[in-house]
Amino acid sequence: MQFFGTYGGLLCGFGGFLTAIAALLYTRARVAEFERSVHDLDWQQVSELSLDVAKLKKASQKWQNNMNAQEKVSQKDLLERALMERMMQQSGNVSQMRKVEM
Repeated sequence: MQFFGTYGGLLCGFGGFLTAIAALLYTRARVAEFERSVHDLDWQQVSELSLDVAKLKKASQKWQNNMNAQEKVSQKDLLERALMERMMQQSGNVSQMRKVEM
């Protein structure tokens, strides 16, 4: 039993070491691939594109805010219209009070 404890631990440690080396080599290959892909990139164009994206995002937020405001106004109009119709229905059900002198 001592054999498995001693050598089993060493084998697991060596396996972990090899796994760490494999992960390191894989990561280095991915970084090298990324560096090759952005080597000839024009960073001025990238910065201009990021500014364009920011402008589009701001315009989109503004448009969405305007749509929300219009929807809120239309809901308010519908609520007022429904309230007026309700008041008109109720006023039709009420009979006139007669003035009685005492």
